[in-house]
Amino acid sequence: MEQLWEDFINAMDAGDTATLRSLHTPDATLTHMTGHIATLDEWMRGIDRGDFVYHRIDVRGVEFGDGRIVGRITTGITDDGSGQAWPLRVEIDVAEVGGQPKVAASRVSLDRSPWRR
Repeated sequence: MEQLWEDFINAMDAGDTATLRSLHTPDATLTHMTGHIATLDEWMRGIDRGDFVYHRIDVRGVEFGDGRIVGRITTGITDDGSGQAWPLRVEIDVAEVGGQPKVAASRVSLDRSPWRR
């Protein structure tokens, strides 16, 4: 699961929808911090259109459990300070597909916790 997390974060940071698709089950969903539940296709189209841009993701912490990953990240970081940094909690449900761990569902919410690495 550690490799799945690393690949997931790197692909998000790069806006690499081909890799993101390969890491998910075909029926995967993303629950946005607004509560909107997006299909994998809808989320990937949003990334391709530039609706979702993940500027330099900083992983502040991650925990691996039984079929679940919970990570705390900050995204939106820019060198010149022009962006808006978003502290997020990312919860991922992991399913085994063909012997490989895949993202079956993810939920993103604003992270108000003080937890740090």
